[in-house]
Order: sequence, then C-alpha cells, then structure tokens
Amino acid sequence: MNKVLITGITGFLGSHIAEVLISRGISVVGLKRKNSDIWRCEEFKDKIEWVDILDNGSFINQLVNHSFDTIIHSAWIGVEANDRNNWIEQIKNVTFFVELLEAAKILEVKKIIFLGSQAEYGAINSKISEDFETNALNAYAATKLACLEILKSFSSINNINWIWLRLFSVFGEKENTNWLIPSLIKSMLSKSKIDLTLGQQKYAYLYVKDFAEIMAKIVIKDIESGIYNISSNEVRTIKSVMEDIKNIVNPEFILNFGALQYRSGQSMHMEGDMQKVMAQIGKIEFSNYDIALQSTLKYYLKK
Repeated sequence: MNKVLITGITGFLGSHIAEVLISRGISVVGLKRKNSDIWRCEEFKDKIEWVDILDNGSFINQLVNHSFDTIIHSAWIGVEANDRNNWIEQIKNVTFFVELLEAAKILEVKKIIFLGSQAEYGAINSKISEDFETNALNAYAATKLACLEILKSFSSINNINWIWLRLFSVFGEKENTNWLIPSLIKSMLSKSKIDLTLGQQKYAYLYVKDFAEIMAKIVIKDIESGIYNISSNEVRTIKSVMEDIKNIVNPEFILNFGALQYRSGQSMHMEGDMQKVMAQIGKIEFSNYDIALQSTLKYYLKK
C-alpha cells in the first residue's frame, strides 16, 4: 500500500488530492507551515499525519521521522499573477525543492510527482503535446523549468521514478477568492457590470475533482518517468464560461465584452494533448461540464 507525502496539502489542488487518496485507503503525510489554515482539509484532517515546517524553514528532520514511498510536490510560492515575475520569491521554490529531495534520498523514496505548469510552454495558441518547445516568459515558468532539470538529474542518480505534470486550467470548489470563478461571482453579487476583453480565448477547463482522480491513478499505477500534460479534453471560450456563470448567478449582470484590449502575447488556445498520460493510466472519464460548473457555483453561493 502506498504512503504519500503531499506538500501544499492545505491549498486548492493539494487538498483535493489528499481527499481522493484518503478515500482510496492511501495513507497521507501532509507538510505545512505552522500557521497554515487547514480549512480545506477540515473534513478529513484527522486522517492526515501532519508535519509542520519550523519557524526557521527547516523540515528535513521532521520528515525523516515519517516513512513514505511517494512525494507529490504541489507547494509553490508566488502563484498569483502579481508574483510571477518576482525572481527573489520564485527562487525560494528551488531551495525548498532541493531540501525536499534531500529528505527523499534519506527515506529512499521511490516516486516523485511534481506539479508543473502549462506556463512552461510560454504563449500557446493550439492543442499541444509534450514535445512542444518550452519558452519561459516569466520567473514563475523559468523556476519551474529549473526544478525540472534538478528533478531529472537527482532522480537519475538516485534511481527514482519521476513524474512531471504540466497542468492546464483547473476550476472547482475551494479556490482562493481572487481566481476567476469566485471573483466573478463576487462581482456579480456586488456590482452591475464588469469590463472585459472579447473573451475569445479558448481554454481546456479541467474540473478539480477529475484532476484529483487522475492524480490517484498516477500514484497507484507504475508510470514511466517523464513529462505529462494534464488537461481537460474539451475547450470553451472565456466568454461562454462567464455567460454560463452569469445565467446561474445573476442573469441581469452585464458582461461588457470588448471594453478591454487583450494583453500583449495573450494565449488564445490553451489545451494539452492527453494521449501520453492516458497511454500510462488508461482512459479518463471526465465529468459533465454543466454538472461540474453547477456544483462549483453552488459551493461558492453557499459561502
């Protein structure tokens, strides 16, 4: 039976991963900062072995008191748009990751799963495979790619199975309030209109519960080391998604499309080809988009 360490377990993605793994009977160790709010894990917090990072940032000595054969690294400093070009903050992620690898070596970890990002590809305007050339356009993407090279070398030297997941757009319950859906709901309940671009960008929006199910398969199955896209299998324009939300939350709300210009270098079609990962874990059953969106909106409207 697998035992998995999850970094970033108190976050949007990490908490959903933990919930699914626990439901599969997989033991979970959660690494967090002392002052982290564990509200996303409230319903299953007693089933997690919690490990706190010390005030000085140290955690290796705490981790080595626990045994696990797999690491899911989802923690990351500076995911917000305003922080993505903060090199000083972004580089802290490299130091943290190297320390995590030291713990992995001591505990003879067999598999490391790292949550990368579609941002590593740079500007995207089509459905792309993992062979698409990387092009880091900010500190966030560059630091992710630096960690990828470190992971490949470290894993090769220490005979570790490494899985790098380039994650595309995800939506669902328990996001931070400044992300698209919760922030849009807030605007629809407190304002009369919002100015937007034309909203023609096409994104493959993956429901977070589907993402967590994919992660469970990657943990359980024997996967070849490598880079894998994680994406929905269908695209929707931002305009259509916003209109779907409006029709449920506040049909009278005005979405003023075309009032703003696209930013320079705007990606207009962001979708990852999933054939490579499905060849490893089998066919993926994606949730019905309308049902997933309704469930997501119901969650935020209750809040």
